[in-house]
Amino acid sequence: MTQTSKPPGGSVLMIVKIALVMLAVEIIIMLGFYWFGMTLANWKFALLDASLLAVIVATIAYFAFVRPKDRQIRTMMATLEEARLKAENLARFDALTGVLSRRAVLGALDTEVERAKRYGSALACLMLDLDRFKRINDTYGHQFGDKVLHRIAQVITEHCRTNDHLGRYGGEEFLIVLPETRIDGAIMFAERVRLAVAETCLDRNEERITLSIGVAEWRNGDGSSHRLIAEADRALLEAKAAGRNHVVANQLV
Repeated sequence: MTQTSKPPGGSVLMIVKIALVMLAVEIIIMLGFYWFGMTLANWKFALLDASLLAVIVATIAYFAFVRPKDRQIRTMMATLEEARLKAENLARFDALTGVLSRRAVLGALDTEVERAKRYGSALACLMLDLDRFKRINDTYGHQFGDKVLHRIAQVITEHCRTNDHLGRYGGEEFLIVLPETRIDGAIMFAERVRLAVAETCLDRNEERITLSIGVAEWRNGDGSSHRLIAEADRALLEAKAAGRNHVVANQLV
């Protein structure tokens, strides 16, 4: 549960609120005294009595009405903040697979490309596609197909480093961004993922599925994220044309 902290200056705000209520009560009391024709000789005692009564009334009013409202407002703000964070998570992560959404992974790629430009660091990305996934849906239904997508996403995640970015690009396609990775390392990583997926049993008549993977490396300072994805996608098409269950690499120069 989200913990809420007392806002800065809360005590000062409480005193101001009590003072305002006290001032309002005192004005009302003094107007009452004036209305009933109090003589000038009694004004000093009336002012003291009115002030004391105003403090008492204002304090009671604050703790009885104002403070509970403040607590309600803080609770409402905490609820709204929690809802905002949940909405951000829904936008950031793919609901079916649990990996990054398309928008989030593309944003991560843009960030890594800018970092590579600034520091001259290595960067590679992979486009992955489940081979003949339509057959899985047609044979066992879309619910089983959804389970397959989730399971394969888990398998891929197990091979990713903490600074890698895995996202669902669309349908049965995934995009992986590999910071600080040259083409050789990216190919080795892709082969490990490909073999791990091919060996994964999908719990339905010993059913298995394979991956075709396209690999591209960013090396030139004027290369954009769009160009890098295009190179990885072209390599993916070559992997499928080669018979699927293959890794093909293109180097961006």
